[in-house]
Amino acid sequence: MRMRPSADPRAPGIYQSFDTVSPPPLSIANTRILGVAGITQKGPMNEPTRLASWDEFLEIYGYDADSYTSDAVHGFFVNGGTDCWVVRIAHTPPDKELPGLEHAACADFTQGDAWKKPALRIRALNEGSWGNTIWFRCAHAPGAQALLTRDLDIGSGEAHVNTTRGFEVGATVRIYDRENTDYVVLTEVNDKLVKWSSETPVNRRHRAAAPTHLEVMTFEIHVAMKERREVFKGLQMHPSSRNYGPRVVSQRSRLVRLDDLHTKSPVPHNIPVATAMTRLAGGRDGLEALTPEDFIGHDFGPGERTGMAALSANEEIALLVVPDAMRFYDREPGPAGEMKAQRLQDELISICERQRDRFAVLDIPMSKDIEWVRRWRRRTDSSYCAYYWPWFKTTGEAGARRTVPPSGYLSGCYARMDLEGVHNAPANQEIEGIDDLALRVTEDHIGQLNAESVNTFRIQRGVRAWGARTASSDPEWRYIPIRRLFIMLRRSLESGFAWVAFEPNHPDTWETVRSRGAEFLASLHTKGMLAGRNAEEAFFVKCDAENNPPEQIDSGFLICDIGVAPTTPAEFIMISLTQVMGNSQ
Repeated sequence: MRMRPSADPRAPGIYQSFDTVSPPPLSIANTRILGVAGITQKGPMNEPTRLASWDEFLEIYGYDADSYTSDAVHGFFVNGGTDCWVVRIAHTPPDKELPGLEHAACADFTQGDAWKKPALRIRALNEGSWGNTIWFRCAHAPGAQALLTRDLDIGSGEAHVNTTRGFEVGATVRIYDRENTDYVVLTEVNDKLVKWSSETPVNRRHRAAAPTHLEVMTFEIHVAMKERREVFKGLQMHPSSRNYGPRVVSQRSRLVRLDDLHTKSPVPHNIPVATAMTRLAGGRDGLEALTPEDFIGHDFGPGERTGMAALSANEEIALLVVPDAMRFYDREPGPAGEMKAQRLQDELISICERQRDRFAVLDIPMSKDIEWVRRWRRRTDSSYCAYYWPWFKTTGEAGARRTVPPSGYLSGCYARMDLEGVHNAPANQEIEGIDDLALRVTEDHIGQLNAESVNTFRIQRGVRAWGARTASSDPEWRYIPIRRLFIMLRRSLESGFAWVAFEPNHPDTWETVRSRGAEFLASLHTKGMLAGRNAEEAFFVKCDAENNPPEQIDSGFLICDIGVAPTTPAEFIMISLTQVMGNSQ
C-alpha cells in the first residue's frame, strides 16, 4: 500500500488516502544463458563464474587445446550468445583427504626469511600446470624517512618526528643513528608522533642531535608470465598494515596469491629475503585420473557445491552443455569410454528433468558408422535434450585445425534465435566460427538420422543445422521450440506470480492472476508464439471459485489452470506440380 494526500482537504490536519500498488506485469524470461562444465587451462576450480564475452573467458580460463570446453564457449559467443556460467573441472581430493600426485594442485614456492625460516608461500592463482610458467622475485626497498626531534630513552613506546608522511600503522620501522639500531612495528600514527607496542621495545638510547633517523622497511614482489608483468611495492608483513603483502596481492594480482606462513623470526628478520627470478613449480592439472564423478560433483548446500551440481543450483541457466563428456570416449574408445560419456549425459538430462526449466544440448562421438550413431541416440527418451551430429572442423586459438563437437556452437544459435522468440526453431541458420563438417552426410543418412531424432547439418550457404527435434518419443514433445516454449512459460510465470505468495486467497486476487496471465499470453499470441486465429483458440486461463474450492483455500493453495496451443515448426514442405496439356489447336 502507499499513501497520497487527500484530494479534498478541509480543516488543517492530516488526511490519508490508500492506493493499491499494482503488481508488476509478466515478462518473457531469459532462456539464453548457458551453463558449461568442463576442463580449462586455468581458472577457479568448481566455482561457477559468469562471463559476458570470449575475451573474458580467455582472461580467466585461458585456451586449452586438450579439451573441448574452450571451443564450445567460443562457439557460443560467436553465434550470438551473451552470457554463460562456466565451472572448471579437474580431479580433486574428496573432503578430509590430503591431495595426492593425481590431484590438481597450484604451482608454488616457499620463500624464506632472514633466518631461513618459511615466511611466505607464493602460489599460482589457481590449480594447473599453467602456473609452472610464472616467475617471481622478492626485493627490498627503503620507504619513507623522518628525523627524531626528541631524545628516545630505552623502553620508550613513542617517538616525536619531524614528519609522519609515509608512516602507517603496521609498518616495520628502523630507528638508527651512527652507533645504534632498533626495529619497531607501528601501532599508531599521529601528527609528528608515532607509537609502537611493547612487543618491539627500544633497547638503546637515541638522541635527536645524533642525528637519529626513522626509516620504513618494505619489500617488493615482482611477478611475470609471458607478456604479463605485475609489481607490488611497499609491502609489509604485519596484518594490521594496509599494505600487508598477502592482502595486497590478493586484491590486485591476476597471477598469484601470497600465504603468510607466520614465521616466528623476530622483526626485522621476518621480512622475506631478496631473491633472484625464481619459477614456481609443482602445478598439476589433475586430468590423468579424471572421472565422471569429478564432473557430476556434489551438493552439500550453498557454498558447498561442485561440478555440474553447482550449475544445477543456478536458477539463471536455461541451456546446459558438457562437451568434454566426449573426451572420455576419445581416450577410451569402446564400452568403457561410452559408459563414462553416457554417464555424464544422463546426469545432464536428469538435471533438466528435475528442474524443468532448462534444456541440454548433447553431442554424439565422432564416428563414420551411422548405425552406431543411431544406437547412441536410442538409449535416451527425453524432451529436455537434443542430439547433434556430426562434428565441426574449425581453426583453434593457436591457428591449428581442430575437430570439435557441435553442442557449444548450437547453444549460441539457440541464444541467437531466442532474440526473435523462443518459438523459433534453432535451425536453418548459418553457424558461425566453423570451417566445415568433419563428415559429409548424404541425403539418405540425413533422413535416417532425422527419423531417429538426431539433428544433422547441411552445407547450404554455409553450415546450417538441419533438424530441430528433441530426444523424446512422445509426438507432442517432438520439437525443440515446443519444449523450450514451455520452459520459458514456466520461468516467466514463476517469477511473474511470485508476488501472489501470502496475498489474500479471495476472488480479487484470482481475478488479478487471471487477468495478468491472460494479458501475458495474449502478448505471446501477438508475437506468433501461440497457434490459433484468436486468443480464445490460442490459450485459456482459469482462476475462479470452481478450481479454488473452500477446502483448497483452507489448505493454503491458489490454483490457476493455464492451457496454451504452441506453434509447430514445418519440417516437410510438399509441393505438387501439375502439367496442364494444351489442346491440339
